[in-house]
Amino acid sequence: MLYLDYLAYNNALGQVSVVEKMLLGGGSLLIVLLLPQPITLLAVILLMHGVMLYAKIPVSYLLQLWLTPLAFLVTGLISVIVSGSLEAFPALVLWQIGPLYLGVTMAGLITAQGLLLHSTAAVSCLFMLATTTPVAHIAAYLSRCAPLRLLMEISLLTYRFIFVFLACVGQIYLAQQSRLGYAGMGRSLKSLSLLAANVGRKSFITATDLYTALLARNYNDQLVFQYSRQLVKPVRLILIAGLLAALCATTLIG
Repeated sequence: MLYLDYLAYNNALGQVSVVEKMLLGGGSLLIVLLLPQPITLLAVILLMHGVMLYAKIPVSYLLQLWLTPLAFLVTGLISVIVSGSLEAFPALVLWQIGPLYLGVTMAGLITAQGLLLHSTAAVSCLFMLATTTPVAHIAAYLSRCAPLRLLMEISLLTYRFIFVFLACVGQIYLAQQSRLGYAGMGRSLKSLSLLAANVGRKSFITATDLYTALLARNYNDQLVFQYSRQLVKPVRLILIAGLLAALCATTLIG
């Protein structure tokens, strides 16, 4: 999480306008939802990963990022691929476990393929935004729309409190470890229970201190968003429009 936030601020696309990156990521995501042809989804996946590699996001970290969504995806795909029934049914592979029949059908494989491509393409778009654009910049830009301002403030504060929570967990864990709190199974379980019991209280105190710091800086229930000026270049807008048009054109191939 901390490294992801570091990469969002320190990548080769750091000086590219947040508008351009949101246009590319959001436009690609919209194409994924509206044009679900396999060739289009594959093109989106390749484009998003190409952008991340161009931004010099480490390949090893990208693989690490994919571990969590793939774990959920594989778990869900198993239930789609494998069908069950109390009676035998046509299947590519069929197993009988007592009175229950389990099998892999062609329809299940086709559905699983579509879900896999859809999910991978959509997550790729989100990963591209997450690794190249800081959350604070996205919130600052979207807060210009009055109806979204309150939502963006809540989102930004929630995002900030995630780091407060992680910092509290790290401090308590380090203090416990320095006192051999994890030497042995019994001590480890006791230390984990104490960590879980105290992290909420510690996080609340730290969050209160953060709110006090905001009040000391003339906070009046409205956050002021500021970030370095980023120019929107027409050349890049034309390039993004061309890329999105090319993605749409892939539907003709499919």
